[in-house]
Amino acid sequence: MITVVGSLNYDLVTYTDKVPDAGETFQANTFENHLGGKGLNESLACARLSKDSATKVRTVGNVGADTFGKELKQALVDAGIDTQYVATLEGYSSGVAVILVETSGENRILYTPGANGQLKPTNEQYETYFADSSDGDFVVVQNEYPDTVKTIEWVKKHRPGVNIALNPSPFKPISPETLAKIDLLIVNEGEALEVGSQVFSGSDLDAFKATIASDETKGFGHLAEKLQTLLDQNNVSSVIITMGSKGSISTSKDAAEPVFTPSKKVTNVVDTTGAGDTFFGGVVSRLSGGATLSQAVEFATRASALAIQKKGAAEGIPTYKMVEEATF
Repeated sequence: MITVVGSLNYDLVTYTDKVPDAGETFQANTFENHLGGKGLNESLACARLSKDSATKVRTVGNVGADTFGKELKQALVDAGIDTQYVATLEGYSSGVAVILVETSGENRILYTPGANGQLKPTNEQYETYFADSSDGDFVVVQNEYPDTVKTIEWVKKHRPGVNIALNPSPFKPISPETLAKIDLLIVNEGEALEVGSQVFSGSDLDAFKATIASDETKGFGHLAEKLQTLLDQNNVSSVIITMGSKGSISTSKDAAEPVFTPSKKVTNVVDTTGAGDTFFGGVVSRLSGGATLSQAVEFATRASALAIQKKGAAEGIPTYKMVEEATF
């Protein structure tokens, strides 16, 4: 079982040559709407990238009592995801991001949390969500809802055999105590240094930065090794640092040394928005299916390479079969 706790958003995207000033009306170029939110993206990625129906995926989240909420929930249903814990809240809108993208590439985003801001489960609700959880299951969390830390603390206390997978995005300060409850940490380069600044001394952090400046792969490898020692050591206990177009560094409690996995080079990059969520879902789905960390990372790398060749974060997430058939 993979349980994803997080946000479900509707993205309204306008492409324009310029952003109007106050009181000004300007004709834009094109408009698109996309499903999004890390909770939705990661749920779809876990479901689509699972090898077979033996892996069950469910989502815990909120939508508003509006047409956006119906569409968001239906997308999960269509992917075969259990939505019994996706609540429809009267009096709240679904989470919405209004995005203005200028021809120059600059963007401006207005985000309204709506129902996502009310995702604050009680202890009784957590007990219901995880009543049928087993050792080796996964719960996936991120920072697009208010109670990430409470989720981590409840699961670790009451279901210690369940793997807690965290992508701390958008970044919020993380304490050593919270880090010690995490089983799988996936961060990009900036987030890795941010986490390091929270848990290491200034001299240690300076040493990591100095090594990164001279040899990026080696430096982030050292940082991943050190972060791994601060995680819970009882379950998968793994750290992955993604390095954009270069690839990723991964390590676990069983690894002799960090492993660098290069990215798959593609010529037709259309939209990188959902690459990180696709990668996260690919790793979790494969680990849940019994793969090793290196196998999971290689699979997720292939999946994210396919995702960036399509427009839309949710729409671009490939299936397990598509990844297996890709000729990288």
